[in-house]
Amino acid sequence: MRTTYRVFAYIIAAEVAIQAAAVAYALFGLGIWIDKDGGVLDKAAIESEPDFPGVIGFAIHGMNGMMLIPLIALIFFILSFFARVPGGVKWAGFVLIAVIVQVTLGLFGHEIASLGILHGINALLVFSLAVMAGKRAGTSSSQPASGTAAASHSV
Repeated sequence: MRTTYRVFAYIIAAEVAIQAAAVAYALFGLGIWIDKDGGVLDKAAIESEPDFPGVIGFAIHGMNGMMLIPLIALIFFILSFFARVPGGVKWAGFVLIAVIVQVTLGLFGHEIASLGILHGINALLVFSLAVMAGKRAGTSSSQPASGTAAASHSV
């Protein structure tokens, strides 16, 4: 179960990297469509679903961020109760809270553009927390106490 915990932690970190790649792909494609192809982005273009290189990146970012990552984070939190990782529930809880904040920032960012700054910073927090949780699951909790090790060397 400890391995499953670690795998889920690293999947969340990988999903954050996929999120960054997807949105970068979408924005670069949008820029090319506007600069080189003369595309115009306005409400009518958005409603007619513009076709430009990278448009799928927006869809991937939205579906991943709204459905997949929260689901993985919730499963990760549930797994943490069974994994017997020292502090594992706490770290999985931190990840879940950061994911909830991330989704909230993403939703409200469509109304308040400056929340995009916090959305980007919080993504780094989600990534870091997930990596930290994964690393904690990889450490062995069965190391001897320092007094025991010193006593065995003095004999």
